[in-house]
Amino acid sequence: MNLESKLRLSIKHKDETLLDIVFEEIYYEYSNLSAFIISKYVQNKLDVEELVNDVFFNFYNTIFKTEINNIKYYIVSMSKNTAINYMMKKKIYFEYDETLYYDIISDMKKVLSETEINIILLHKIYMYSINDIANKYNQPRTTISSIYKRAIKKFQKGIKL
Repeated sequence: MNLESKLRLSIKHKDETLLDIVFEEIYYEYSNLSAFIISKYVQNKLDVEELVNDVFFNFYNTIFKTEINNIKYYIVSMSKNTAINYMMKKKIYFEYDETLYYDIISDMKKVLSETEINIILLHKIYMYSINDIANKYNQPRTTISSIYKRAIKKFQKGIKL
């Protein structure tokens, strides 16, 4: 039986012992691949190890919400996205002027709700996908997408006044 089938079976039967065993198999099968992919973007070995752990932590949390048909593809995608997000956050952290950042947030607070601000920041600064934000807010993707688009327009209109 392949790992995908074992994973589906353990979730279907809510068998935590089997799930732990399957997750461990998945980790040992794909952790080196994840590290290899992440190391294409991140050179620091400790950062790579931490990001691999993040990938598998997020994978574990995702398996209850999403049906995964190809674990290898999913881990490869998560590894690449995790590494890119890490680099983007690191780059943004070093490149942005803090006063400008806080000025923008202050301007946003004048015209947007806290939820709208958070959705924009999660998507633009922290590079969350609309799907990830929808999961975080426990809302449909279309709802979050609409809120995001309206908030951007509302903010643009608000700063032109």
